[in-house]
Amino acid sequence: MAKSCLSVIPLTVFGVVEPALLVWAYISALQDLPSYYAAQVPNAPLSAPDHVPPQGLVLLLQLVNVYLLLAAVAVICSWTPHASVARWYLVAVAFADYGHIWACYRGVGPDVFWDVNQWNDMLWGGVAISAVLNALRWLTVLGAFGALRDPRAPTGGAGAGKKNA
Repeated sequence: MAKSCLSVIPLTVFGVVEPALLVWAYISALQDLPSYYAAQVPNAPLSAPDHVPPQGLVLLLQLVNVYLLLAAVAVICSWTPHASVARWYLVAVAFADYGHIWACYRGVGPDVFWDVNQWNDMLWGGVAISAVLNALRWLTVLGAFGALRDPRAPTGGAGAGKKNA
């Protein structure tokens, strides 16, 4: 069985739940691209609800492709025994969370962004879930769930810390 340098809570969140959500977003977007496209900005209906302009279609398909890529990277970097890989992955994605939240702010505008009563499920995912994941990433990096440790390293006892000749 694969061993991770992450403790149970971060491993479950970043190595199982988040990748599953990304795959779910990928599949749900591909099932109904026009609805997924329209849902990006709540309370702003499209003039032609079943039509995604070619430019939007290209960007949308690229976006959902990145979801699939991020799911794979999340699994690889969360299930690694190498603490530095997991740590730097979490730091990089934590900074990307800020860009993701800013993109939502920029897209919906301050009136909708600051009024959660106007949010749809897409905006809840883009802002609230991203903020929670961001906090969990930083807490993990800072050791709140335990230090990131290589599970293959000796933990003590005879021979611990000795290098192979």
